[in-house]
Amino acid sequence: MSRGAEGRIDGILPFDKPPGWTSNQALQRVRRRLGPGVRGGYQGTLDPLATGLLPIALGAARGFLSYFAVSPKLYRVEARLGQQTRTGDREGEVLAQGPVPDLGFDEMASDLAGRTGTSLQVPPMFSALKHKGVPLYRLARRQLEVERPSRPIEVFRVSLLDWVPPTARFELECGPGLYVRSWVEDWARSLGTVAHVSGLRRLRAGCFREEDLVAWENLEPVRDRLRPVDWPLAHLPRLELDPREVDRLIRGQPVGISGPVEPGPLRLYDRAGAFLGLGSDSGVDGLRALRLCPTGARLSRSTARTGPHEGGDDPGRHSGALCEKGRPEQNGCYYKADCPFPCPQKIARTRPEPTS
Repeated sequence: MSRGAEGRIDGILPFDKPPGWTSNQALQRVRRRLGPGVRGGYQGTLDPLATGLLPIALGAARGFLSYFAVSPKLYRVEARLGQQTRTGDREGEVLAQGPVPDLGFDEMASDLAGRTGTSLQVPPMFSALKHKGVPLYRLARRQLEVERPSRPIEVFRVSLLDWVPPTARFELECGPGLYVRSWVEDWARSLGTVAHVSGLRRLRAGCFREEDLVAWENLEPVRDRLRPVDWPLAHLPRLELDPREVDRLIRGQPVGISGPVEPGPLRLYDRAGAFLGLGSDSGVDGLRALRLCPTGARLSRSTARTGPHEGGDDPGRHSGALCEKGRPEQNGCYYKADCPFPCPQKIARTRPEPTS
């Protein structure tokens, strides 16, 4: 976690979401607890019924959410066989009853263990996916159902923990995009019955582990609970830049790198170890920034040479990589008061107005 001169907070909170909260409610309550002006986002929506890991990105970390390593995922699932609900979990009204499979523990364990591999899954109507711009759950609440294209999913492991008919408890390890409620319904259908999720807890997602989770009651002191912005990016290759290269990078200019550079996003650091952000080498004009971390770029710039943009460089080019959702300005520049670049637009916006 890092704090700027104005008290901004940048970091990752592996939050242990309590039952009954939506993912957005969890985010907003954490933000309020941190104080006014804190911005944030989260990775991987959890249903109100579910508990466990909800990665919350605060401040500059929001801009790196799409690069987080969040696969494979591990869930602890409780499924109630013989009963189907409208929402696919215990919070929905019961729609149908079915037989409870007459299987022993070993038979049930063997059946679940064999359900690994890739397949196609139709997402549930009660989900945050959108149809023509409208979240599916809003349509479902109006008793509407639309066709949803199936999506590929992958299951790596299913391990039975307990089987006391009609309830089975098991661990499900899977790739991204899998809906546990739909998976449980499809599994029950193959057994000749129906089922719903009666309990769900996310234990792991990529680099996030159960032992990292921070519960609401243990949130204080909250700033000490945050992980660095680059913590969930450790799966990406690392590249260290010298001061001249750092200066060019944060000006939005290409950086020539000698030697082979791995394809795809790279974690960028200065020689002091400050995380600058992510970049990519197109193989044509050199390394360019994909997304810069304001705190790291600002600190690194204090040790690099400063001055106006060189060579007629467009002052708006850098900002899409650096800034969060600021106010759109001319030339596509996203102006923010803490932007570390010597942008003429920024200078114009921050110059005191003349007094008469």
